[in-house]
Formats: sequence, C-alpha cells, structure tokens
Amino acid sequence: MYYEIITRAVEATFVHKKIVSGGGEFAKVILRLEPLPDGSGFQFINDAAADVLPAELVDGAREGVVQAAAMGVLAGHPVTDMRVTLVDGAYHDIDSNRHTFSLAARRAFRDGMTKAGPQIRER
Repeated sequence: MYYEIITRAVEATFVHKKIVSGGGEFAKVILRLEPLPDGSGFQFINDAAADVLPAELVDGAREGVVQAAAMGVLAGHPVTDMRVTLVDGAYHDIDSNRHTFSLAARRAFRDGMTKAGPQIRER
C-alpha cells in the first residue's frame, strides 16, 4: 500500500472568493502542515479562536482537509503522518458557510502539500 507524507512544515493560506447570482462566496483559511513520526496517522487541530471562526465553519474546514488528504497531491494516495492545524481564517456573515470553508481548506491543503516536500512511501 502506498501513501504520501511531507518532509517539512509549512503554512498555507487560501482565500475563496466567488461572485454568484444573488450574492457571493467567501472563506479565508490559514493552515499549518507539519510532518509527524512514522505511524502517527493524520491529525487535525483547531487553533482558531471561537470568536474568529464559528464551529460550523471550522467543521467545514476540517471536512475539506480530510477530503484533500484522502487523495494526496502526487499520485492520489492518502496522506498520513501529518498534523494540520487551522491557525486562522476570516468569514463574512452572509457569504460564508460550511461549503465555502471546505473549498478553501481543500485548496490551502493542496497548496501547502506541494510546498512541504511531499513524498510517496510504501508500507
């Protein structure tokens, strides 16, 4: 079985902005990706203050990270031995929701993975 890991810690920011009929979409996510020792698995930590990002939006970010980690960035293998921390973010009362945060987190994760020295390993 193959899986993907990272070799160095990075921060990744992604801002999702989109104008759609009758409104818009907005989400800003800042993630820190850190390698963990072999066999540690995958961790998601929320370090964003509750007054900065409501729980529903954090859940959306977690969902996006987990979805992106299931497919990696090199060859579609799951990512393991990594900690992803939601450091910060921003939202708009009307244009932000769980879905927009999921999209932003997926992109931030993928961008961060490509900068974090990804490698494929075999178990």
